[in-house]
Amino acid sequence: MKLLIYMLGIIFSIIVIMSMFFPFVETYTKMDKLSDPYYFLVLGMDTMDVNKKISRTDSILLVGVSEKKNKVLVLPIPRDLLVTIDNNTMRINAVYVKYGVEKLQELIQNIFKVKISDYLIFDYGLFKEIGDIYSPVKIYVPKDMYYEDFHQNLHINFKQGYNYLNGEELLYYARFRYDALGDLGRIQRQKDVLFALMNAAKSSGLSKILYSIDKVLNKTVNSFDFKKLFSLFLVSKKSEIKFLSLPIEIIGDYVKIDTNKIISTKKYLVEFEEPEESKKVWITLINNMPDFKLSFYTVMRNRWKNSYGYLIEIVDILPDIEGISRNRSYLIIKNEKYEKKVMDEIKKRYSKTVFEIIDIQKNPELYFSIIKFLSNNSYNTLNSDVIMLVGNDS
Repeated sequence: MKLLIYMLGIIFSIIVIMSMFFPFVETYTKMDKLSDPYYFLVLGMDTMDVNKKISRTDSILLVGVSEKKNKVLVLPIPRDLLVTIDNNTMRINAVYVKYGVEKLQELIQNIFKVKISDYLIFDYGLFKEIGDIYSPVKIYVPKDMYYEDFHQNLHINFKQGYNYLNGEELLYYARFRYDALGDLGRIQRQKDVLFALMNAAKSSGLSKILYSIDKVLNKTVNSFDFKKLFSLFLVSKKSEIKFLSLPIEIIGDYVKIDTNKIISTKKYLVEFEEPEESKKVWITLINNMPDFKLSFYTVMRNRWKNSYGYLIEIVDILPDIEGISRNRSYLIIKNEKYEKKVMDEIKKRYSKTVFEIIDIQKNPELYFSIIKFLSNNSYNTLNSDVIMLVGNDS
């Protein structure tokens, strides 16, 4: 009798579970496949009412998805990019409010030679709502961030290091623009937030995913339906997400596309394979100056601005490693094929600095001590081509 009751209990539980998940299974089996490749546009509006087309686009992202290549490519487009429409030259962030989303979509299609199928227009309140679903969201803040604006009820006070942020704090972090890098720094912070939210979504349960999709559909202006958004999530969940950088030239308060370098970016967007000529050299810069009075992050970013072809990672944590003297500069070249290129670049950017070369083969203990230091502070060293410890002679 007990066995019968036990079996009935199991059967009943299975029926309940199946009834809960049947709508999901039915939706999944009828899911429309995305075209491959598939492109869509994401526009962020600097307003709290996305239905009122009175504000310029504060963020513009071109997103490409390929299930065959297991990749999602995200290309942020600077809002100060100069474009020409109907013989009128303007910033790209003014196109939507003046001409509409279709004209902006057509413009971006013509620049990058891809077919954009859909669009999603959001206001920054969505960052807060989605962030609250997945909070606390882990974000690494590269330097202390402080700003007070009582008129806008804006209060930012983040400390360097890993922070666990709620939705409102994520919104503040993404919108912070009071640093030396201006719009480019803000794009980097938006990347950080998007990566963090994507990673949080990948590890979340189904209920949060469905709730997020519902929020996106109902809190944005978009051309999606539920099935397409859910398909997009399923593809993205198992894909590598890569952020691309638009090659630009800075001219005063504006930016222009670098026509000599845009070919590689277009090729990457179409083929979902990074062209050999566009692969970036990953340089990890470590602060080795205990008495440095300025922001190491800001100074290094300025030192390496206009550095197309390099991916710069900045570590503002002093190393405590036997064999490393404070205030001296050291250089490790992990990838020898970039040695000449890197040495020429360093001579230009650090003309007065003498770097002591750490040879990995001759001094493996010191090298692995530095790798351990970076790993203990949650930095991934697998992709680094060059490691630089920057002393006070720089």
